[in-house]
Formats: sequence, structure tokens, C-alpha cells
Amino acid sequence: MNKLIQIFILIFLMISLSSCSKTDINFKPAVKTNISENPVNGDKQTKKYFPKILKKFPHNPSSYTQGLIFHNGDLYEGTGQYGSSKLMKINLKTGYPLKSLDLLPVYFGEGITIFNNKIYQLTWQSNKGFIYDINSLKKIGEFTYPTEGWGITNDSTSLIVSDGSNFLNFYDPINFSVIKTIMVVRKDDTPVYNLNELEFINGMVFANVYMTNEIIVINPNTGVIEASIDVSELRYHLDDIADAEVANGIAYNDKTNTYFLTGKYWSNLFEVKLIEE
Repeated sequence: MNKLIQIFILIFLMISLSSCSKTDINFKPAVKTNISENPVNGDKQTKKYFPKILKKFPHNPSSYTQGLIFHNGDLYEGTGQYGSSKLMKINLKTGYPLKSLDLLPVYFGEGITIFNNKIYQLTWQSNKGFIYDINSLKKIGEFTYPTEGWGITNDSTSLIVSDGSNFLNFYDPINFSVIKTIMVVRKDDTPVYNLNELEFINGMVFANVYMTNEIIVINPNTGVIEASIDVSELRYHLDDIADAEVANGIAYNDKTNTYFLTGKYWSNLFEVKLIEE
């Protein structure tokens, strides 16, 4: 009988010890995680920049600027509007063309880019673009695309085109087939529409956002906006603001690491440095 009692006591003690062990595991205090210190969220802040004006140049106030490029020391501009769309090589000191080519009145000119020493120019709603000899501005080819044409640039491999949406299309420059499409979003995943004039600079796509004073800097691999540039200050330095419309036009001088910025019907073009806020 005593032996039986001893057995029951031993079993009871084993069950009690087992229960205590399980209780200790189940109620072990959790490790508190500080989200702000999480490296995954460490780059959530979009960088902010503003332009510091270095030089102010005259710009033809009758030019409805759609595309701007600085290439080998020369400035090229494409303009819009039916009946007055042009492709021009610009005298930086005067703002007026050294060479100029008029588009047919049925075409509304849009963005321009230089790829393999040829100039590519989009049109707005004609689903057609033109290719020009860079020296003579003579038209040497055409290409088609299925969307509206707004801005165009290139990454030395693909032609990158905006169509007024929140997407960028990457085209094969030989047959103009779509290689890929990316959606452009802010870091909180908010899409950004009305992507207009484009420029590929140091591995990033710079884009004017139509009807705003913002230039966004887009990662071409992810579509995420890494930086934002507020160019609203430039309007206060225009010689004539009577007919000045929205900011549009981005060009880059890689020799000086400076940017050329202007707008539709602006009286001036500005050479600037970008300063982080």
C-alpha cells in the first residue's frame, strides 16, 4: 500500500514539473521590435531637392517645349502644338535656333532623345515618331507605337517612353517592340500620373509631372520614385511670366554635373545645381 502511494506521488510530481516547464515556454516574454530601426524601412523617405540657379539664359517664349537635350556641348529642343511643332538645335546664348525643322501641321510634336547619334522625336496622338540625322536634322526614318507619345529618353539600350499615364514603356530601338513596362509609384505605393518630358541621368529616369512644379527621379528597375525636385522657385526668376505655362524640359551636362530646366512658353532657360533639402 505504501509502495502504491509512493508511485502515485511520483507520477503527480512528474506531471507538475512537466506543466511548469510548458508554462515557462508558453509565456516567455516576447522581444520588442522597434520598427524605426528596421533596416527594411530605412530608405522609406523620398529625398527632396531644389534647384540652385547658376546661370539664366534667354529662351524663345513662343516655344511650347516638349523635349530638351544637351549633347556634346549642343542644346536640342522639340516643341509642340499643331502647325508650330519643331525640332531645333538651339543657340544657348540667344535662345533661338541655329537649325530648325518644321513638322507637318498634322503632327503635334512631343519629346526627343538622342540614341546612337540619331534624334528620335515623338508625336502626341498620331502613334508615329520620327528619326533624324543629328547633324543636318534631316528626317531619315519613322517608327510607330500603340499609345500616346509624351516624353522619351534612353538608357543606351532601350528607348523609354511616357504616355501621360503612370507607366513607362521600354522599347527596342530596332523594331520598337515593347521590352518591358514599369509602373511609377511613390514609396507608399501611390501611383503618379501625367509623366511628361523624360531624361535618363546617372542611372535614373527624371520626369516632369505635367501640370505641377515637380520633377521626379525614378528607379528604372523598380518604378519607385527615389527623389523629388521642386522647381516652383524658377518661375519667380522668369523675365516674362505673361504666357508662361507649366515647367517642362530637362537636360543634363555630364561634364559640369549641371541641369538645364525650362517650361512651356517660358522666357528663360536655367542652368542649375540640385541641392538636397
